[in-house]
Amino acid sequence: MPPPDSDDDGDEDDVIYTARRTPTFRTRLFGGRGKADTISTAHGRRGAGETETELDEPPRHLPTSRIIPASAPLVPPSTLQQRLTPLLFEFSRLLAVVPAIFGTLYNLYLVSHPPSGPRAPERIDFFVSALWAILTGYQCLALTTGLLARWRLYYPPLPTLIRLLALQAICWPATHLSLTLLNHTRRPAAVWAAIGTTTCMSRSVQIWVTSNLWWEHAPPPQGAPAGWRRFGGRWGGRRWDWREVGLQCLLPAGVLYFVMAWAEQLRREWSDC
Repeated sequence: MPPPDSDDDGDEDDVIYTARRTPTFRTRLFGGRGKADTISTAHGRRGAGETETELDEPPRHLPTSRIIPASAPLVPPSTLQQRLTPLLFEFSRLLAVVPAIFGTLYNLYLVSHPPSGPRAPERIDFFVSALWAILTGYQCLALTTGLLARWRLYYPPLPTLIRLLALQAICWPATHLSLTLLNHTRRPAAVWAAIGTTTCMSRSVQIWVTSNLWWEHAPPPQGAPAGWRRFGGRWGGRRWDWREVGLQCLLPAGVLYFVMAWAEQLRREWSDC
């Protein structure tokens, strides 16, 4: 027969002892604070106080702890959503060229039907304006495509679509405001040159913003599909690639400025004849 104290010892072994932490004087006086977010260096995971821009750069002085990535959504997207989402993205992306298309068609129409009146712009002015409008459309489309590639990595489909539409809601009125304030009916070439130049500048900023992404041509060893990846490229973070900026932004604008200068000289020669 076991001793009577053995049951008491067994019961004590099954008991989980807990202790409540005594609040400090500061907690009693000012109240408790919410738990601070832990700082994480996991790619794509936002640490405490980080913004979207800050998490793009590779961390150097942060702890090496990692946060377990979020699991897949409980309700997977339907087949209709999977088919409709790329179409909406493509439609919203192509909206970037709408102002430039209307500007190009308008200037080409005025090339064949120039306005009459004192000090009215001539055909060659509208021809140069059409060239600047074409460059504006190309740069707007490239800018939107680059930002779309970035947003699709960082955000779900709906926030990405909202950002695409918001970008067009900014670019369209900005183009119309520039045409109105600078009076494109009097100086079409200068106005469209200003619009095209600012668009090239915006395109250069987009190249810097997306410089931490790279295209995975072949599937990696893990078997992930090919596509855009974060924290890759030549440096691993954001850097100014002056070669790409020069080829994509400076060179097209420089060529059109060269054409614009010679067009002005030809216009003066024809006016003297």
